[in-house]
This record gives sequence, structure tokens and C-alpha cells, in this order.
Amino acid sequence: MLRRTLVAVVAALAFVSPARAQLDAEPKQPYLWRVVLAAKPHPLVTPEFRERLKRDILAALQTGLGPLGTVEVIDLAEVPEQADPLVQQFIGKGFAALDAPRDLTGAKTHFLRVEYRDGRFHLESRQYDGFTGLSSPVVRSEAVRAPDQVGRTAGLMLDRDFGLAGTVEPVPGKADEVKVLLRGAALGPVTGLVQPGDVFAVAAVRKTNRPAPAPVRTATGKIVAPPPGSVPPPGLTSTPRAFTLLRVTDTGPNGTLRCAVLFANPAKAMPVTGDVLGYRCMKLGTVKGPVAVRLVGSDGAVYRTASNVSVRASDAGFGNPTAPEPKDACAFHAPTAQFRSQRPLAYVACLTVVQGSQAKLFAVPLVSDQPITLPFDMDEAKEQRAAFERAVVAAASAAADARLAQTVCFETVAKLIDKQKNSEALSRAKGGRDAAEAADQGLTDELARLREQAKTVQNAAGAEAMLNKIAQNLDALRKYNTQLKDHITKIEEVVKRENDPAAAARDVQAQALNARITVLLSSGEVDQALAAYDQLVALVPENADVKARREKLAGEWKVKDDAHQKARDYLLKTWPAVATVQDFKDNLPQLRVAVDTCKKNGDKWTLRKLLTGFSTVGVKLNELVAALDPANEADRKLLAEASTAGKVLAELEKELHGFVAE
Repeated sequence: MLRRTLVAVVAALAFVSPARAQLDAEPKQPYLWRVVLAAKPHPLVTPEFRERLKRDILAALQTGLGPLGTVEVIDLAEVPEQADPLVQQFIGKGFAALDAPRDLTGAKTHFLRVEYRDGRFHLESRQYDGFTGLSSPVVRSEAVRAPDQVGRTAGLMLDRDFGLAGTVEPVPGKADEVKVLLRGAALGPVTGLVQPGDVFAVAAVRKTNRPAPAPVRTATGKIVAPPPGSVPPPGLTSTPRAFTLLRVTDTGPNGTLRCAVLFANPAKAMPVTGDVLGYRCMKLGTVKGPVAVRLVGSDGAVYRTASNVSVRASDAGFGNPTAPEPKDACAFHAPTAQFRSQRPLAYVACLTVVQGSQAKLFAVPLVSDQPITLPFDMDEAKEQRAAFERAVVAAASAAADARLAQTVCFETVAKLIDKQKNSEALSRAKGGRDAAEAADQGLTDELARLREQAKTVQNAAGAEAMLNKIAQNLDALRKYNTQLKDHITKIEEVVKRENDPAAAARDVQAQALNARITVLLSSGEVDQALAAYDQLVALVPENADVKARREKLAGEWKVKDDAHQKARDYLLKTWPAVATVQDFKDNLPQLRVAVDTCKKNGDKWTLRKLLTGFSTVGVKLNELVAALDPANEADRKLLAEASTAGKVLAELEKELHGFVAE
């Protein structure tokens, strides 16, 4: 009897893990809900229209949020060089940027796009929650004709996806039930913002070896920064838990919720591992409606027959697998290859996919009327491998996007300096630096996690090569960011002198030209750098050093012979225009010849310029691959060719970095 008691106590202590208790639920921490407005220019989208839209959104959202926090609306037209890393990434990548891993800041950021076309105002929105690291599952979209309806429509869209966030605590002895402590619950009542039946997504929170980022504050400083000299706590990052949901069963006092755990095996829904501090969750904007399900195998093939597979859908849980409810059976619709529910479901679909005597369970939130695509394979090893490969592809795409954003930053900074907008150039450079650092931090953690996971995944096709490519992109990201920091120092000196009444105008202009030349040369823009040198020589004709540097660069850039000219033209004009997987395959031999020709002639500048374009090429190849259907034989061939091209380009990029000595 004593032994049984001890075992029960040990089991209870193991379940109530100290690791889970390390997360602060932040009951007194107010929400900072930032709405970032990105309005596409149009005669009807005037500054007055945007200002009225900001006021309407603020009025609609702040009233609903009440004492729980502060809403602020940021117009990118007013702050085009916004330095926030997440905003910078959104500018470069759009809503997909919200899926990239990053350190938690606590701020909730909602992006709203507004565009006038075809006689209507089109709105799109999606949010990222900096307390949980979770994003809204879908991009919301609406369209209205009347300008005075845009603000109301936007307010409803944004409010629908505002997700209360909370910290998960286990209930001893009940694997299928948890408590959720809502963030900010001590600041005011939350009963109007959450009801029984509401659904929360879940993320595992991990500690990093970096200090936490500075708190994001409102324009009026309502969220106070830590006192000077204080040591920041370790930073936190998170990983979403796939097919893991919490459904509210009871709303208790002080912002405490009772929730049912919806997962295939509730006891394994939120495992306690060495690097997980605990779990956080975010309320989703769910809907009621019928469900359509499409099954996709680990090879990417869509199940187009129901001869050996059946699907059940319920909003009441997974039920008894041996005695299923007839009303839960989904009918197969052959033209669309979809399994369709017989009735509407409320907020969540507990899906059971049956093949023979085996079944797979998936908990999916209902956030729109779009069909649900499920990765399905009865072979556990294949399914794990497919999920791992998807995670690797997502990380590789995010790394390529980060490099592309960095390249765009360099180009923008150079253009702003050329227009003598040095303060804007400085702001843009700092924003690019911060965005690159944030991407580096999040992707470094994700790469380490994927490498660890790779040890337990068998036969993950091409995963090692892609992981190496991620590491290669991160190395390049860091190297170019070091250059960008040097540029920032120089631009700061220019801006400082511009604001100094005692500084001579000619000296300030010369310093600005030198800064622009440095930025241009870092990305291989030699022709533009020579033009800037010509301006500098005309400005300071007595400076022999400037003339010498200009002549040295012109000599290095001089074409040696016809073969060298053809190689340069190919690399800088023809190669960037590749548009299909077949183009990539057909151009690889000529690319190799052109590179070898430039190396033979010691032409580092052309190859440096080629390197800056590799980020664009990488993103283009990823987008081409994403559009392919593995179920199609012709597309499978293209996928293999794209994989080969990617490996060749990765090796070539590594070679070029060595040649230009970066």
C-alpha cells in the first residue's frame, strides 16, 4: 500500500513539473495591441482616408479591450522606415513573415492591408502574438464599396482574431484537462472575451541563451522599460504544437479557465522535456459550419478515392473509436477529393481518419469555410519524416527570405543616400540590422532544433543538404550584417555633421558620398560606385587619395577580353532572369563557365554582385518548388531537378564567398 502511495506521489510530482511553473502568467501585464496599417497608394486612399481609418480602428478596438491594455495604430505611410524587426520582415515578405521563429516580446501585432481595386476597398489582416509566439491560422479578407464602411469592417475583422493569451497549468491526475491562467486578468474582467466552447491553440515555450529583447512600448511609454543597469532575463522563443487544442469548459474567477485537451493522446499533448519551460496558448477566432477534409500522403499525393479510407468529424471530441456515431461519418465527394461532414460543427473539428484497423486523430480549429488539408500516412515513420521535411523546407524558405530582405535593405539605403535622405537611410539601415538579427536568432534556434530532430528521423530526403543551406544563409546573413553595422556608423557620422551648424556643407556632402560608395561596393554595384566617385572627385578635386581609389576601382572593373565581357553580361543580365525550374537546370553549365571565366580574370566585383543576387534566386527557386504537385509525374521530375539545382547553387555560393574573401 505504501509503495502504491509513493508511486502515485512521484507520478503526480512528475506531472506537475517544476519546468512548467517557471513561466510567468503575467496576470498584471497589460496587452499592447499594435495595428500596422499598410495601404496601397491610390487616389481614393488619401492621407485623410488613412487618418480617419486609424481613428475608427482605435475607437472600435480600445473600447472592447478596455482596461486590459492599449491599442495603437501605426501607418506605414507615416513611418516608412519603421525599425521594428517584425514590421521590416512584413514589408519584405508579407503575411508569411509572421510564421518565422523569433524571440517573444509580449506585444501583439496585427497587420492590416488596404487596397482599392475593381471598385472596392479590399482588406486583409493577420496577427502575431508576441506572448505565445503564435499567429492567426488564416489571413482574413473582406471587401466593401463605401469608404465610410472600411473602418467598421476593419474593426470587426481585427477584433475577431484578437486572442486572449494564457499560460497552461496541468490538473493533477487529469491528462485530458488543464487550467489556463489568462494574461492581464488582474487588470479587469475577461468574461466578455472568452466563453465555454472557445478554442485555444498551444505553443511550447523555450528559453534561449540570449537576453530578452527590450519591452515594446506604446508611443506614450505605457509599458515601462526596465531600470538602467538591470540584467535582462533570458529570452524566450516558442514552437507551435500541431493538432493540439484546448477547449474552454468553464470560466472561473480571476481569469482562470478550465479546458479540455483535444489531442490524439492527451497525456502526450504537452510533454515535459529538458528545454521546454512550459506552454502558452492563444484564443482563436473560430466559426461554425460544415467541414470538408482533403488527405495528402507523405509523398504529397492527394487521396482521390475512399475505397480504403474513411473520415469522421465531430465537435464533441473523438468519441469511442470502436462504436462511432453514424452522424459523424463524412461523405466522400469524388470531384474535389474531399470528405464532407453531414452537419455543421461548432468551432472545432475532431477528425478521425480510419484505414483498415488503424486510426489517426487530428484536432483542427474551424477558422474559416475553407477545406482542411491533413497530412495523412498510417506509417508513423513516414509521417514523422514528412512533418520533419516540411519544417526543414519552411526554415530554409525563411532563411532565404531573410537574405533577400537584407539585399533589399542594402539597395534601399544606397538609393536614399543618393537622394541625400541620409536620416531616412540611417533609419532604414538600423531597421534592416535589427530585422536580420531577429531572423538570425530565431532561425539559429530552429536550426539547432531541426538538427537534433534529424537524429531520430530516418531517410529524410535532402534534409541534410537543406539544413546546411540554412546554416550557409545564416553565415551570409551575419557577415553582411557586420558590414551593415559598419555602414550605420558611417551614416551616423554624416547625419551628425548634417545637423551640426559648424560643419562645412562640402565636407558633409563628401562624407555622404563616401558612405554611399561603401554601401554600393559591399553589394558589387561598381558602375554606380564609379559614378559616385566621379561626383566625389568633382567635389574635392584636390584630394589625390580619392582619385587614386577611383582609378584603382576602375582598373579592377575593366573588362579583360571578349570572353570576360560575355561572362559578365551573362552573370549580371541573363542569369538573374531565370524563371522556371527548366531554366535553372539548362543554365547551370553556362553559369559554371561564366563563373570560371571571371575567376580566371580575377574579377571579384562581378562575383560579389552575383552573390548578392543569390538570395533572390533562392527565393525564386523555393516559390517554384512550392507550386509543384508531388502527385503529378511531370512535377515530380521537376522537383528532382530543382533539388539538384539547389545543391549545385549552394556549393557555388560557398565557393564564391571564399573567392571574394568575405
